[in-house]
Amino acid sequence: MSGDAMEAAIGAVAVLPVLRRVRAGLLLDGGALGELLLPARELGDDAPPASLRVFVYEDGDGRPRASARLPRLLPGQVGRLRVVSVNRVGAFLDWGLPKDLLLPFAEQGNRPEPGRWQTVRVVRDRAGRLFASARLDRWLDDTCDAFAQGEAVPLVVVQRTELGYKVAVADRYWGLLAVDGDRALKPGQRLTGYVARLRADRRLSLSLDPPGAAKREGVAERVLQRLRREDGFLPLGDKSPPDDIRAAFGCSKNAFKQAIGKLYKDGEIVIEPAGIRLR
Repeated sequence: MSGDAMEAAIGAVAVLPVLRRVRAGLLLDGGALGELLLPARELGDDAPPASLRVFVYEDGDGRPRASARLPRLLPGQVGRLRVVSVNRVGAFLDWGLPKDLLLPFAEQGNRPEPGRWQTVRVVRDRAGRLFASARLDRWLDDTCDAFAQGEAVPLVVVQRTELGYKVAVADRYWGLLAVDGDRALKPGQRLTGYVARLRADRRLSLSLDPPGAAKREGVAERVLQRLRREDGFLPLGDKSPPDDIRAAFGCSKNAFKQAIGKLYKDGEIVIEPAGIRLR
């Protein structure tokens, strides 16, 4: 392998040297895995480059293969996949590769049905083989000391509860996301959230709004930009419905009120009965 190439491993992305073209596609240098076939159906008509970025997986016969397409979920990630079929082995999920991903019976939180969607995490067994697990409690920790208050974190929505949304944080931890108003989030939806506070029990409380001054500054700048695009006037104010504010600026009504209060104090805008106007 060349110095710029990466070692191939099952379930990983690697940049592999192209060895030669064959009728079935391209053969790539997979190092310890041997020669890996990249199927012709994933190739264009142009001459192949010296190396290609591929995802390495095992086909139905357990042989290493390469794909120019990335799966919908990489190992360690949480997300939603559609059930393709169910048999005596388990359920099979469409994750964007020629071989569907197995969701074994022992890893099913409910009874999967073809055409339905499952929230799963892609994991490995002891032999390194990839499979899906819907039993997220086995893979996500309830407590976390990894983040600071106000820190931005990636979220995946898992389910709605009476207190908010249960979310997977950085694919490794459970968290509770508080959402203002009646805003509806969908299972599998990916968002950026913020650590709202550090709790004594080390569980994560999250918000969609950045904290304090950073939130006000960010929303205020978006308000100014929108005003400049809309000829200096917006029919939004502190009496506007929360959903209208969320749709316009992606923030809570409280965050919007703080932002326009700052802009008014700084002499940037005038607050009128019908809305706000650039000064």
